[in-house]
Amino acid sequence: MARLFVLASCLAVAAAFQAPAVSKLSSSQLAAPARTAMVTMNEPGDKAVIVGAAAVGGIVGVYLFKELSTGVFLAALFAYGSTLTNSFGSATKTAGSAAAKVYSKTLELNEQYDVLPKTKSALDTVTTAAANLDANYGITAGIDDKLKLSASVDKATAKVDDLKSSLTSKVDDLKSKAASAD
Repeated sequence: MARLFVLASCLAVAAAFQAPAVSKLSSSQLAAPARTAMVTMNEPGDKAVIVGAAAVGGIVGVYLFKELSTGVFLAALFAYGSTLTNSFGSATKTAGSAAAKVYSKTLELNEQYDVLPKTKSALDTVTTAAANLDANYGITAGIDDKLKLSASVDKATAKVDDLKSSLTSKVDDLKSKAASAD
């Protein structure tokens, strides 16, 4: 209880030394409304809305269901839905329009700031640095030694080769039997 009292006292003393907030702005500047910039984007065309809806459907399908086939199905469904006039069509048109606007803004920002070349350059640098670290310190070799991955891969490759050769010999036998029967 005494600690809490001392802490509260210290905070009260510190608050007493705070200077009052004095505004250096005149009263006319305080009463002026904030200026806002008008940001408007052109509405995308019908084709862009359909493509945007398909993109949203594909992303939703892959994200939610973790399968490419479901993503393709939802992409087709959203693209078709954006041509309808019901509430589902309205929702998919809105999503497609938003996706088209985001895509056009992304292209505009990339053109303005050269994001893609800068990103590629940074990723190339990181990849080169990681390859150099691996070459100098043998990180992947150490992992391979501990987990015995290359031995397992070699064993699996040998089994696949054996299976392929036995299958090829059986197919050749069937072909020869079929040719001799004619």
